[in-house]
Amino acid sequence: MDNGSIIEHLKEICRTPEPEEKKAFFQGLEERGLTSRRPEVINYGDFLLRQFFYVGKWIWLLAAILLLCIAGICYGNTGNYPFALTSLLAVGILVETGRSFRWKMAELEYTARFSLRSVMLARMFLVGVVETAGLMVVILVVRPWFSYSLIRVFLYMMVPYLSASLSGSVYERKNRSDNGWGSIIICFLSSGFFAAVPYCLSTLYEERFTVIWTVVFILLILSLVVSVHRWICELEEPVWNL
Repeated sequence: MDNGSIIEHLKEICRTPEPEEKKAFFQGLEERGLTSRRPEVINYGDFLLRQFFYVGKWIWLLAAILLLCIAGICYGNTGNYPFALTSLLAVGILVETGRSFRWKMAELEYTARFSLRSVMLARMFLVGVVETAGLMVVILVVRPWFSYSLIRVFLYMMVPYLSASLSGSVYERKNRSDNGWGSIIICFLSSGFFAAVPYCLSTLYEERFTVIWTVVFILLILSLVVSVHRWICELEEPVWNL
């Protein structure tokens, strides 16, 4: 028996049975005027708002607790190590981006009204914007407690946050795991690294190195954009072979 005959035989064996009352079902849709109804048009604002409420509430709670902790520790101690806590803010956005793969929703979102690419971009944008805005508020609040300029406090807090985000995005892109422990560990390692820097290389926080911090900040932004772009492009790979 050749391959063609085998395929035809398998199709015959695995033929899907005809659904019962199919004609009555479609007739009922026509009577209710549902066959010609088109999906409601949703603009970008409505789409983002719906995704905002879909993001896990624990992520917003975690971000709020971390921001309060950063402000509280900076108030009690104006050393350089509190800046390292901003790395932990990246936990929320990294864990949220892997949610579709952990809960096996990726295939459904690929075939839903909005693609997985659109959904993940919206969630990343929302969590990133909210966390960054909160961090900006904290920077303005704690600035008077430091002898540094506003731009230096901004750089010292943003560089650890962006470093953890970049490392975590590369990990999540290459390892679509069923849990978020990898990203969590990366954020804690990044936080530990930047907490140790003031003790090992305290001179890096001198004003003459502000240019270096600025360059690192810009490179991290560009690298993160490239990483996210590659990540989103890979999400466009087909899942269903229809």
